[in-house]
Parts: sequence; structure tokens; C-alpha cells
Amino acid sequence: MNAEGSCLCGKVQIKIEGIEKNITICHCQMCQKFHGGAMIALSPCRREQVAFEEQMLQWYESSAWAQRGFCSQCGSSICYFEKETEKFYFSAGLFPHLSEAIVTEEMFTKDQPPYLHIAEKTIRWPGLPGKS
Repeated sequence: MNAEGSCLCGKVQIKIEGIEKNITICHCQMCQKFHGGAMIALSPCRREQVAFEEQMLQWYESSAWAQRGFCSQCGSSICYFEKETEKFYFSAGLFPHLSEAIVTEEMFTKDQPPYLHIAEKTIRWPGLPGKS
């Protein structure tokens, strides 16, 4: 699947080629604080799959293993970048036309707010997938 989207102000335009259709919801505390709720993320992608306005991004070192990118103009949460694998996880809400995408899994469900209920049948991980 290919995806095109942007941040709120439009300064960060993103094009992704050949991304899988799976969407993951992360309920960890860091994602909740960065996104103002759970992160609803597209499947991971490599740098060569992505074209975007990287000069408009600000990066926050959120942990030893990851950075979080946001638009320097409007503050929109753009992505989570995993340093070890060098993969990007883009916020699904940036892409208005994802008719093929489907929510398939949730992680850090142990941190899921009690008011949030996901109707789709998903694989639910209390922590990192495969490690809990």
C-alpha cells in the first residue's frame, strides 16, 4: 500500500511506498504523552520507502532506543524512529486515505486508559510484542 499525508499546517508532506496494511496501537505512557492518547501507527518502514520534509522536523530523544519527530511549525506528532532497526512508525492520522489499512494489534495494553475500548479484534500485548 502507498500512503500520502501531512502534518496539520502542511509543512511536512509525507509519501510512503510499499507499506504493509497493518496498523498498531501503542498504549505506552510515552506515546500517550507525545500524542495526547494512544499512538495509532502505520506498519514500520525503512528510510528508502519514505519521502518527507525532514528539515521541518524537530527530534526529541525520548529514550535510549528511540526518537520522536514532530513538525517544527505546528507541533504535529509525526513519527517514532527506532534507532536500532532504523525504522519509522508514522502516525496513521496524518494520512487521510487509508481505506486498505486495518488495526491488527495493540501493545502496552497494561497501560491502556480505562476509557479507551477498541472494537476490532486485535492481538493484545501487555508490553512489547513477543516479550510479555
